[in-house]
Amino acid sequence: FQTNNRFDNEKYLDQVRRLGVTPDMYALMLRKQLTSQQLIRGFGNTAFLLPQEIDNLVKLAAQDRVVRVATIDIAAKAKAQTVADDEIQSYYDQNKGNFIAPEEFKVSYITLDAASIMDGVKVDDAAINDFYEQNKSDYSQPERKKFSVIQVKNEADATSVLDALKQGGDFATLAKEKSTDVISRRNGGDLGWMDENSMIDELKQAKLTEKGQVSEAIKSSVGYLIVRLDDVQPQQVKPLSEVRAEIAEKVKHEKAQDGYYALQQKISEAASNDNESLASAEEAAGVKATQTDWFTREKVPAALNFQPVTQAIFSGALLGENGAAGNNSDVINVDGDRAFVLRITEHKPESTRPLDQVRTEIVEVLKRQKAEQQTRVDAEKILAELKQGKDDALKAAGLSFGEAKTMSSISQGDATAEAIFAMPHPEKDKPSYAITQDQAGNVVLVALDSVTPHQLNDEQKTQFASQVQQGSLGALFDSLLSSLRSEAKIKMGNAAQEQQ
Repeated sequence: FQTNNRFDNEKYLDQVRRLGVTPDMYALMLRKQLTSQQLIRGFGNTAFLLPQEIDNLVKLAAQDRVVRVATIDIAAKAKAQTVADDEIQSYYDQNKGNFIAPEEFKVSYITLDAASIMDGVKVDDAAINDFYEQNKSDYSQPERKKFSVIQVKNEADATSVLDALKQGGDFATLAKEKSTDVISRRNGGDLGWMDENSMIDELKQAKLTEKGQVSEAIKSSVGYLIVRLDDVQPQQVKPLSEVRAEIAEKVKHEKAQDGYYALQQKISEAASNDNESLASAEEAAGVKATQTDWFTREKVPAALNFQPVTQAIFSGALLGENGAAGNNSDVINVDGDRAFVLRITEHKPESTRPLDQVRTEIVEVLKRQKAEQQTRVDAEKILAELKQGKDDALKAAGLSFGEAKTMSSISQGDATAEAIFAMPHPEKDKPSYAITQDQAGNVVLVALDSVTPHQLNDEQKTQFASQVQQGSLGALFDSLLSSLRSEAKIKMGNAAQEQQ
C-alpha cells in the first residue's frame, strides 16, 4: 500500500475495493490472519527434535542401495500377441471418445498490403509543390525575439533603475547589480531567444517591437520587471529544396493510404455483392485468392494466424447451414497495414473417425494391453520362485539380472527408484525382490542386495533437519486442529442466536 515508501491511502482503498470488501471487513480479515499466524508460530516454536532423532531419520531417509535389475521388454512381447476382430470392434465401441477427428477448414483468401501499394505510387513535382504550399507553416520557424530583464522587488526600485537607464546606464551592468533574478543576473539579464508560444505574459504586455526598446516597469508576481528587446529574428521558411525528399515521402504515404482504403472499399463491395465466391473480389483486387490445405483450430496456417482473422473463421458466421456454402467475410484489418477478405471453401465438423482409419491404432493398444497383462502374470510367477530361493527361475524365462549398481535416495526421482527405496531390507546374504516398471512401461524385476547409510555432511544434515522440522510443524498443527474440533462444542443457527 506504499507509494515512494509512504503509506498511500488511495492505493489502499483501491486494493481493498478490488477484493470486494469494505475497509472494516478487510481489517477484520487481516486481524484474524495475524492471530492465526501468531498461534502457529507460538505453537510451532514449542516443537523440537533431538540430535539422536535427526540421526535416526537421516539413517532412514539417506540410503545407498545396491540393486540388480532384469527388464522384460513389453514392445517385444506385444509383437507376439494376436487380436481378434470382435475385440477390435468392442474396444472401438467402448472408446469412441478417443477417436474424435477435430473440426477442419479450408479457406480461400485475398491479402491486401499497404506496403505493396506504396511501392507502386508515383509522386510528381506538382503534388510536392501543392503539399509544400498548403503546409508551409510546418516548415517554417516563427518570428523570435531576444529579451533581457531586470527584476526588482518594488516599484521604487524599478523607478530608480529606469532613471539610471535614461541617464545612459548600461542595461547589462545594472542587471548584474540590481536584478533579484539570480539566473538572468549572471548573464546581464539575458533571457535568450523565444517565440510567441514560449513568452511569459509580462513579456507580451511589454509590447516591444523595435530592437533596443525598453519597457516601463511591469508589475509581476515576483515584483517589478524592466524588459529590453535585444534583437528580432523574422519568420524563416525552409526552402522547398531542403524538404523535397521529406515531402515526397509524406505525399507518397498519403496517396498509398488513400489508395489502400479505396481498394478496401472496392473489394468489400465486390465481396458482399457477389457472395457466392471470391471471383468478383479477385477481379477488384487484381490478384488471385490463395487456397489453404485442411487445418484445425490448433494448427492455423501462419499467413492467417491473426486473432481477428481466426475469430472470423471459427465464429461460425461464415459457415452455411447443414454444410451449404457460406459467406464472404468483410475486409478484416490486421497489424494496421494489412487486411484480408476470406471465404471458407470446405468444412468438416468434429466427428468420430471410422473404424477402418483407427484399426491399426487399436490393434497396437490391444496388443500392448495383452502383453502387459501376460508379462505381469509371468513376472509375478518368477518373483514368487525367486523368493523361494529358486535362482534358476530367471534363466528358465530367458532373463538374467544385470550388473549390480548403487542408487542413492538423495538423488532418486523416477518411479523405478521410488519402488526400489520402498522395498524391504534384504536378509543376510539373501536379496529381497520386487516388481516395478520403468519409464517406458516395461516390467522390471529388481534384486536388492544391500542397504547402507548415505553419509551427509554437516550442511546437508542441517538442511535435512530444517525440512523435517517444517514437516513436523505441519503435522503437529494439524493434530492440534483435529483435537480442537473433536473437543469443541459448536452451535449454529438458532442455538447460536439464542446464546448471544
